Amino acid sequence: MRKKVHFIFMALVFVILSAFLTAEIANAFCVYNETDKVLFVQETGGGKIASLGGFIARNLQPGENKCCNWKDKDCNSEGKKDSIVTFEVNTVPITSHDPPSIDVCTDFPIKAGGWMTVVGKNNQYTCTAHF
Repeated sequence: MRKKVHFIFMALVFVILSAFLTAEIANAFCVYNETDKVLFVQETGGGKIASLGGFIARNLQPGENKCCNWKDKDCNSEGKKDSIVTFEVNTVPITSHDPPSIDVCTDFPIKAGGWMTVVGKNNQYTCTAHF
C-alpha cells in the first residue's frame, strides 16, 4: 500500500512539473498599477488606436492590471514578441478635491511580450519596463 501511494505521489509531481516546464510564461503584455491613484493607460504606438480596438485602461485601480495578448494585432500590429509598443499613463482625478491629472509617462516603450509597472505615491510616479 505504501509503495502504491508513493508511486501515485511521484506520478502527480511529474505531471505537475511537466505542465509548468512546457507552459509559455507570458502570452500578453500587461500594465500593473502599483500606485495609490487610479490610472488612465492608453497605447500610443505599435497597435491600433484605442477608438479602433487598441489597448486602453480607463480606470485602472490601485493593485489592478490589464493585459493584451502580444499576438493580438489590435495591440501589437507587428505580431512579434519583441516588437515595441508605447503607452501614455496619467492619473485620474476621482473627486473635485483631487488634483488635476498627472502625466506619469508619455510614449513609454515596452516589448510586446513584456510588462510595465507604474509605481509611486504622493504624486511621485514612474513607469518601468520589464521583459
